[in-house]
Formats: sequence, C-alpha cells, structure tokens
Amino acid sequence: MALAVLDQEMKSSGPTKWPAPSDPVSWKRSTVLYPVLAAFVLRLTFLLILRTYNADRVDDFCIAGETTNIAASVASGHGFSSAFNGYRSGPTAWLAPGYPYFVALVFRFLGLMTRSSIIFIFGVQSLFSALTVIPILGIASHSVGRRAGFWGAWIWALFPWFSKWSVTWLWDTSLSTLLLALLFWWALKLPEAPSRKAWIVFGALWGAALLVNPSLGAFLPVSLAWCSFELHRRHREWLKPSALSLAMCLIVISPWVARNRAVFGRWVFLRSNFGFEFALGNYHSSLGRGWGGPHPSGNMKEFQEYWRMGEIAYIRSRGERAFQFVREYPREFATLTAKRVSYFWDGSSMDYLKPIPWYWMPSSYAVVSFLVLPALLIAHRRRLQAWPMFFGLLLLYPVPYYLTFTQVRYRHPIEPIMVLLIAFAGAEAARNLRLALGR
Repeated sequence: MALAVLDQEMKSSGPTKWPAPSDPVSWKRSTVLYPVLAAFVLRLTFLLILRTYNADRVDDFCIAGETTNIAASVASGHGFSSAFNGYRSGPTAWLAPGYPYFVALVFRFLGLMTRSSIIFIFGVQSLFSALTVIPILGIASHSVGRRAGFWGAWIWALFPWFSKWSVTWLWDTSLSTLLLALLFWWALKLPEAPSRKAWIVFGALWGAALLVNPSLGAFLPVSLAWCSFELHRRHREWLKPSALSLAMCLIVISPWVARNRAVFGRWVFLRSNFGFEFALGNYHSSLGRGWGGPHPSGNMKEFQEYWRMGEIAYIRSRGERAFQFVREYPREFATLTAKRVSYFWDGSSMDYLKPIPWYWMPSSYAVVSFLVLPALLIAHRRRLQAWPMFFGLLLLYPVPYYLTFTQVRYRHPIEPIMVLLIAFAGAEAARNLRLALGR
C-alpha cells in the first residue's frame, strides 16, 4: 500500500527540482569548517596512534619507491633521475614531476626519509584529504543538493577507509583526489559564469593536475564536452572558451614536455612508462594483477636491463613484448581485461597488502562499488544536474587500469564523486520514505 502511494506521489509530483544552475545552494561557514577539521583530526589521529610513519608500517615501497627515489635525487642535487634502487641510473620521466618535487622540497629541509619528513608529508597529505570536503560541498551545491552534500561531506570526513591513503602511502593519491574534485566543481560552475578568466583558470588547473597525475586526463574531454554542450544549449559561444582552456593547459605542461624532449631526444608527453605498465599486467599465463616481480624496483635483473638499455629503450622493449602478446593471445587479453574490471571495483587487488587495523573493512570497498550503480541510475531517473559528467567520469577514468593493472588506491580519486552519488540516492530514499509514511 505504501509503495503504491509513493509511486502515485512521484508520478504526480514529477522529477525533483534541483537548484537551478544560477541559484546554487549556499553553505554556512560551520557546515564547511567542521567536517574539514574533523577529517584532518581523524587522519592525524590514525597517523600518530598507528605510527604509520615508521618504515616498517608504511604501506608502500617507501624506501625504494619511485617517488622517494626521484625526490631523493632532486634533493641531493642530481636532478629528476634515478627512479629505482637509489642508484644514479640517469634521467627519468617514469613519474610526472609535480609530487616528487614536493617530496624533494620536504627532504631538502627535513632530511631524506627521516621520521620528521615522513610525518610532515603525511600531515600535508591529510590536509589534502580533509580539504577535499570543500569541493565535495561545492559539487553538491550545483548538483545533488544540500542534504546529500551534507551527508557526503561527513561520510568523507569520518569513514576510516577514505583516511587510509593520506597516512600510509608516500604518493600523490590524496592530492590527485583533491585536484579531480576541484576540477569537477569548476566544470559545474563554468556554464553559469563563463568569463574568459574562469576558462583560463580551468585550463591552468588542468595543467597542474596533469603534472601531478596524468591519469586524471581521462576526465579532461568529459569536462570540456559537458561545459561546451551546456554553453551551446544556452546559445552562448563555446568553441573559443574551450580552445582557450586547452591552450592554457598546454602552456602549463609545455616546460615539462620540452624538458623530456631535450633529455631523451624524443617526444615524451608527461610520463614515459605506459608501455612497461601495460607489459606488467599482460603476458601469457598472467593473473592480470601487475605484481611487482618483474619490476626494476625489486628485481635486480630487470633493473640491470633498465640501466643498460636506458629508460626509453627499456620501456619500448617491454611494450613491444606486451603488444605481441595481445596479437598472439587476443582472447586471453580480453579475459585479463575483464578480470581487471572486476579487480578495480571489487577490492580483491588489496589482497597483497600488509594488514593494518582498518582492514576490518575490506568488504566496504566492494560495497561502495555495488551501491554506485543503482545510485547512478537513480540520479539519471531524477534528472540530476550534470548527470552525463558523473557518468562520463566513472566510465572513462578506470579505462587505463583496465588495460594495464589496478591497485585499490587507483580508485581513490573518483571516490568523492561516488560518495556524493550514494549520498544522493540515500537522500532520495529518505525523502520517499517520509512521503510514504506521511501518507
């Protein structure tokens, strides 16, 4: 009976009228400040109580990882080089430069991999993670509404799983998440006030994000296409603003591209290692998980090959080997790709990680993934503002990981969007339940 009444109510009332783009939700200062502070305090609490700053507790190859090796080389005056094993193995573009240079700056003043430097880096990463609350609320103000935004902000702040990466990995994960959320928020605002300055800032922010994590670039065409379509729908100029943003993005990244050209003697866009990453997950009888056995960071034979051949030649050889596998075993490659789709969303790729206290929640990873699909469908049915951009991000962002290999941290940059969609579905369910009980 209640369901019938609810269905009649929905038919009579029609789709929910979300705030118009010209009238976004405004938030009280306390609504923004409190979840940011709570998120930051919770992450620092995990850091200090669990002592993840100790080398034997940090959930990463911190001593021999690419980020810390390159940062140590930069801090020691040897330039952006030596990605593996602490040796001076020559210049590298294995990683984009943004985050290693930040780590190098910390190492320069606080020492190479000292306790002080690790605590400081984790503290900054915790701040990045906590500040992600701000774009979460900003996105909500232009799309899912006040209640879902409030729920999403506090879920992000207090749910321990989202705290993990900022205090266990010396990597760009938390910064990439903040940047992607900011880009999503900015894209939502652009059609409302499409000034030339706003498009220039959008392009510059995109350039900065690509210099931190080029994988975020999967969202670039989605955001530009949606903004351009919205302007076209409102009978405004769209081609020149989009071109202006792209030009600004290229200007920001051009010094790094020019450096790679000068150093390697050939064009290397932002990172050099796609061919190797592709090979790491694709070979005959592979599990498709990209385990680190044949990785130069842990395999001395591979490292010697890398050193002897040079980075570009080494990556090319491994990439050619992987593409040969695809040509010879296309069905096996398709099977591996399907497995990686599952790995990306079900969390089984975390099985190799060292257990630490918050791993009582490994199933939460799969639960969040499971809830996103119905949430996305509800958002589409309720005509959520910018639904194509939500859908496009979740559809395209994981594609590089489907083709190469995946780890659980790779999903983290899109988790704020996933949280907002789930909060939106929850807010809709609560609203419908109140209507049914009221009747």
